[in-house]
Amino acid sequence: MHHAKLFRRDFTLMVAGQVISLLGNAVLSFALPLYVLDGTGNAAAFGGVLALSTAVTVLLSPVGGLLADRFPRQRIMYLLDFFTAAVLALTALVLARGGGTGPAAGLLLALSAIEACYQPSVTASVPLLVKADQLAAANGVVAQVQALSNLLGPILGGFLYAAFGLRPLLWVGAGCFAASAVLELFLRIPFVRRTVRGGALAQARADLGEALRFLLRDRPALFRLLLVTAGLNLSLSALYTVGLPVLVKNCLGLGDGLYGLAQGALGVGAVLGGLAAAGAASRLPLRRSHLPLLAAAALLLPVALALVLPLPPLAAYGVLLAALLLGMAGATVFSVLAQTCFQRLTPPALLGKVASFVTAIAVCAMPLGQGFYGVLFEVLARHAWAVVLLGGAASLLLALACGRVLPGLEGRPDGAPESESSPGPC
Repeated sequence: MHHAKLFRRDFTLMVAGQVISLLGNAVLSFALPLYVLDGTGNAAAFGGVLALSTAVTVLLSPVGGLLADRFPRQRIMYLLDFFTAAVLALTALVLARGGGTGPAAGLLLALSAIEACYQPSVTASVPLLVKADQLAAANGVVAQVQALSNLLGPILGGFLYAAFGLRPLLWVGAGCFAASAVLELFLRIPFVRRTVRGGALAQARADLGEALRFLLRDRPALFRLLLVTAGLNLSLSALYTVGLPVLVKNCLGLGDGLYGLAQGALGVGAVLGGLAAAGAASRLPLRRSHLPLLAAAALLLPVALALVLPLPPLAAYGVLLAALLLGMAGATVFSVLAQTCFQRLTPPALLGKVASFVTAIAVCAMPLGQGFYGVLFEVLARHAWAVVLLGGAASLLLALACGRVLPGLEGRPDGAPESESSPGPC
């Protein structure tokens, strides 16, 4: 992977800022809904806040893409991190005066909005901070940071919230985001200012139209890949998130501790997948990069068998744990390789907007899949194995469809339409 060459000054600064801000966001995103639930005692309010935060991410991701392609990306990062620190400090002061659960719910929505505007700048910056042959390795590092944040965030958030309450967490979070912003002040990300024509709304429409034309007309295979990955988010990722508590607690009758361990296996699998992605990029041709995804889908078959066969609950749990860890690793490898392909095939001026479309479509797919699996597990409560088998079959079909799309993306230079061909890998 050539870590010495990969971790150059600017990439290292960006990753360090990501570690601080993403972990802080994950901790607060776990603690804030709990505060709302504790304060209201209303599960509907708890679920409503989570649903609204998802909707905010979907709606504002395109805005983040527009910003990433119109303004210096390091400026977007440090301004948003400074703004987040200020909002956290203000919310802590309001809660100190007895503000109730409203400010906490508002803060969760604000964090979702900020993250939606922030992440496209990070995704669009990676190809500009590393060499072309290090792009997959760099994306693997970013994926590892996200996975570690998702793994450690709920653990730290739950422990710190139980021990100290929400207000100290807000002050610590404000300090973390301010520290991340200070680091980002020293970032240097190449940026070419584009000419602005017409009003802001007209320019926004033109920019989004340009990104859509690129995906639909110039890179239809890339758009098909995006749709397939969204389908996989619906069929595979949603099955992991909804099915895990149902399978561990309801079907196998095991406790919260083992459920937490299974959640941790997903996080560990994502970290391992990020580590493996760089090696996979150098050894696995693009046309075969769906193979880790096929393996992840196929691993659901032994899970279904373990639920059908008269195995002891702990034995079935062991099969589930192994499938989760390995399956998440495979899915993460594919995710990193697919993102690397998106970045290589997208002109630098469109990277932010295309990244925002990827985020918005992926986030849209997740709640749809969660709702679908929620109904299926309720209707087929005594046949959970059938739901797992159905999800595995759908994921296998989508992975095979992905294998048909990928060959059309090989050998295409950045910005060239698919009617042209050129030598070299994607």
